[in-house]
Amino acid sequence: MSEDTEIAESAGDFNLSISDMMSALCAIFVLLCLGIILQLKQISEHYVNTKYTLYEDLSKEFSTDLEKWNAEIDAENLSIRFKDPDVLFVMNKANLRASYKQILDDFFPRLLKVVGNYEDLIEEIRIEGHSAEAEDSIRKGKITERQDYDEGMELSQSRTRSVLSYCLNDTKYPKSGGWIRSKIVAIGYSKSRPVEKDGKIDWPASRRVEFRIKLNSDSEIQKYLTTEER
Repeated sequence: MSEDTEIAESAGDFNLSISDMMSALCAIFVLLCLGIILQLKQISEHYVNTKYTLYEDLSKEFSTDLEKWNAEIDAENLSIRFKDPDVLFVMNKANLRASYKQILDDFFPRLLKVVGNYEDLIEEIRIEGHSAEAEDSIRKGKITERQDYDEGMELSQSRTRSVLSYCLNDTKYPKSGGWIRSKIVAIGYSKSRPVEKDGKIDWPASRRVEFRIKLNSDSEIQKYLTTEER
């Protein structure tokens, strides 16, 4: 056998070995990707089930009270929405009315009783304040869009802080609910998140206070991906 033939055969064997190695690496990569996808799917399914179960527990706890409170539970956003701020607060102020304090006295300890079963799965509980657009005043030139937004932001933030302070300092929630202080926040959105009905903004319905429960699914997914990168 000539020297050229031996070199050619050696080169062929080498190329075959490279090809086999690349195929093996591709197969390993595909298996790793499938493993990550399956794990993420399991995490996602777990939190979808948790969200549904938590909604069911909230509905069971508060179903007989929602009508008298003029409230509703939003299954999609996991929020309890109080829909009439004029009943909840003094007009154009952040002062809580006595009637709303009575509602919070009843509502907040029971809310913690429910969510306490999901403590490790909750990222935060948001008390959200939302205002409506002063359409007539804007139309008549009494106020600009920017002024209306800024005033709504100040009012919505002040109102959520009032609710937060009352819930934490004046309601008689159980001692086991002390963890809530590290997870509850107050946020004012002014008129930036209006309620829509039939494709149109419903400004009267947009004036509301919500207790929104945010699960930690996003952070758990990010934690898993960070672990995999290592």
